[in-house]
Amino acid sequence: MISVNWEGMSGQIGALMSAYADLPRHIAKKHLQASMKRALKGGVPVLKRNTPKMKTRLILGKDKSSGEYTGKKVKGGSLRRAATTKAKYIGRNADGIVVGTLGYKYGKESMKAIFLEDGTSVGVKPREMVKKTMAEYGPTAASKLAGEMAKALEAAARDKAPGVDQGYRRVRK
Repeated sequence: MISVNWEGMSGQIGALMSAYADLPRHIAKKHLQASMKRALKGGVPVLKRNTPKMKTRLILGKDKSSGEYTGKKVKGGSLRRAATTKAKYIGRNADGIVVGTLGYKYGKESMKAIFLEDGTSVGVKPREMVKKTMAEYGPTAASKLAGEMAKALEAAARDKAPGVDQGYRRVRK
């Protein structure tokens, strides 16, 4: 997980955050979220590569017309397809942080990923898929985030220009 806040940052990202702090918050939030999601998007193939391919399995179900049990084959790549990114803003409009997460979608696949990551007391050994992914993709994520933030800052400046819709306020001509 990567998080960026308005204060307390240093280096290249800190300089960009000070430029974002000068923008209206609704514009800054929108562009920071988008740049965070684009920066983490490159980690999805790495996470998929580190995720084990599960076996094709047979799920038993009852046929509605005859009442007999039938088997249905389910492909085992659903956990790999569940890899995703999300970014959201946490806090009030005046202050808060943008959080980006690289992981699995909600539901059964997310629970399966947690059990495979940490292991269970029943005997499932930990696979540490996310830990391997962050070790591989983590060093490049910060530089990609800085590049995406710089691109998004230009777009944010265009949104701030006169004559462009300023969010809740209407600009009259």
